[in-house]
Amino acid sequence: MNQSLSRRQFLKLTGAGAAAVLSGGLTAFSPIAAPAAAAEENGSLYGVCDLCGMGCAFIAQLRYGRIVSLSGNPKDQIAEGKLCVKGYSGVRQVYDPDRLKYPMKRTNPQKGVGVDPGWIKISWDEAIGLVASNLKQARDTNGPQSILFVGRPSSWTKHFTQAIGTPNHVTHVNTCYSTHDVVWQAMVTGTGRSWTTDYEHSRYILAFGWNGMGNSKNHWARAVGRALVNGAKLVVFDPRLSITAAKADEWIPIKPGTDLAVLLAMIRTIINEELYDHDFVGQYTAGFDELKASVQEYTPEWASSISEVPADTIVRIAREFARTKPAVVASHKRDAGGPNYANSWRTSQCFVTLNSLVGSLDRPGGPMLDHKPKLPDLPDLWKVPKYPDSVKGPRVDGLEQFPVAGASRGSFSTLAEGILSQKPNPIKAAVFWKHNVLSFPNPPRLVDALKTIPFIAVSDIMPTEIVQLADVVLPENSYFEGGGIVVREYHAMYPQVALKEALPTLYDTKGFVPVILAILKKMGLNDYVPEGMDPGKLVDAQIKSLGTSAAEIKGNGGVWGTATEHTPATVFGTPSKKVELYATLLKDKGYDPLPRWAPPQATVSDEYPYHLLIWRKAWERMTQTSNDPVLAEFYPENHVTVHRQTAAKLGLQADGYAWVESPSGNKIRVKVEVTEGIRPDCVAVDHGFGHWSSALSVAYGKGGNDGDLTPNHTVAQQRELGCPAVATMWEDVAVKVYKA
Repeated sequence: MNQSLSRRQFLKLTGAGAAAVLSGGLTAFSPIAAPAAAAEENGSLYGVCDLCGMGCAFIAQLRYGRIVSLSGNPKDQIAEGKLCVKGYSGVRQVYDPDRLKYPMKRTNPQKGVGVDPGWIKISWDEAIGLVASNLKQARDTNGPQSILFVGRPSSWTKHFTQAIGTPNHVTHVNTCYSTHDVVWQAMVTGTGRSWTTDYEHSRYILAFGWNGMGNSKNHWARAVGRALVNGAKLVVFDPRLSITAAKADEWIPIKPGTDLAVLLAMIRTIINEELYDHDFVGQYTAGFDELKASVQEYTPEWASSISEVPADTIVRIAREFARTKPAVVASHKRDAGGPNYANSWRTSQCFVTLNSLVGSLDRPGGPMLDHKPKLPDLPDLWKVPKYPDSVKGPRVDGLEQFPVAGASRGSFSTLAEGILSQKPNPIKAAVFWKHNVLSFPNPPRLVDALKTIPFIAVSDIMPTEIVQLADVVLPENSYFEGGGIVVREYHAMYPQVALKEALPTLYDTKGFVPVILAILKKMGLNDYVPEGMDPGKLVDAQIKSLGTSAAEIKGNGGVWGTATEHTPATVFGTPSKKVELYATLLKDKGYDPLPRWAPPQATVSDEYPYHLLIWRKAWERMTQTSNDPVLAEFYPENHVTVHRQTAAKLGLQADGYAWVESPSGNKIRVKVEVTEGIRPDCVAVDHGFGHWSSALSVAYGKGGNDGDLTPNHTVAQQRELGCPAVATMWEDVAVKVYKA
């Protein structure tokens, strides 16, 4: 990658704007014009980053009412006074000239890639009226089941969909963390996964595809670094030399999709050699005898034949892991236990099992149960009528056919086929909230499906691809322009909330919650919007329940909560109230209650000879940061990374271009990167590129979208695969690569 600077660029970066640009400011790209009475707009603002789930609390410095710099809030147990490169870049989105600035409606009835929507500006009243009338027409004519909502689950969005009566609230988790969520639900919590891990006090960190130090997970990168300084050992199994693998004591380039085999052999070794924590297993787990019997066939030699990891390496690491306390298997979302392979949910079972065998679960140095404050919710403030029974009806994504996945709230992998089949019901109207087409597997297929929906409304910040398919656009506030409080979750060692102060909106944008409440009223569903229902009142009630005020939180440095000593859990959320190594919930729903070997779905062949790996740059947030001019200057497009031997075999040159093609029928053209840090039978494509929306002036036409290579599924296909989490299986794909 060429990182040289021209004379003009050097002068720009060393002039008056240098500090602002390099710290996340904007001077070089968006000059500040000082308005009258600007002195009143100078100062600081507390907020919470929304560029990844870690949600680091920050302090923004204002000048003339505009953000000129950011820093992590030192009182936040997650940020600890630091932000990552993504967090700093987020401020540039606020002032991105491509931002959606006012409501719009489509005038061109044709839809598709490269089609000009023919936007015209409209008022908020007209926009809300158009959305409400189309949703009402669909509801009255075809039933609430004909309405689709795609967006993150929250108290407000669930209320919106349930008030309408639609069961079709679909979100992204089966592309993200559904396998971990389902397994934690069944084995540990009874609800979903926990996000807190005490890496700092670990002495042995074992990672399977986990790249917490390379994905700009702010707290975890620092915590693992501190653990290493204190003498911890880090071992990484990964087909690609990730940043975390490069920091590790050992990098083991395992064959993709075979982590499960190594984990099963490790479990067998620890049990048979009686290296497990007898006290923890005896007091706090259930199903140990069943587990012991089930893993006897999984010898290290067997695992070696599948994974290509030497048997003696498997045994040695199992012994080290069990004997070095505290030890932890690291996990997050799209690691080897995430929704990447058909067998990933079983891999996630092994993660929980190993952490339990060594007594690390909710103990210092291990994965912790989140400690969060209990806050009042909508039903505590407002009484509304019973929601229609239709909310429990069959869904367009078929999720009701997967009885454990309800906690995971939606299936991106089956949505397109559900829409196209018009079963169980035709979709006549849809609302998308900050979920883009490129976030789905096989986006071209989804575009075909969305073109069959008569009306689509989209609420978003940037003019992404889903916006180009909309009939009405509802411009959303950035996370800097919304207030409230945010519960600390990704490192919730004790209950804590962070304050969000709102930057005045720059354009004619609105927060999504007031918009959907207005839509419900316009639809005539007034009983579901009782007098006084307002997001600000809920925040006020939540702050009051903490025994404090917004002013007091601000005076305390933008956070509420006092560090407390950790009390390890002795009761868990399963039917047995123990960590269930034999998961009765899975058994009752027809799934394996124990981790057992199953191969990945895809196999390489003469036609498709390479395993596909997907990864993420430290400075990229999915497809949300691709329009950042600073990031694009340093890294304008993504790559296919190939081993040096593979490049020579295929006639590929570094910085040349190659086609990557999969059985999905799609191919992408990407620049070639050559390295020794990847298995020769693998190719890796980094995520976040391939935008076809010409309204994104920086990102448009740059690189390729890795999701094009991943097939979507029908519900029948997912049922046959038998994953309780309905995993998308992002990387369970074989591809071919050839010179472009």
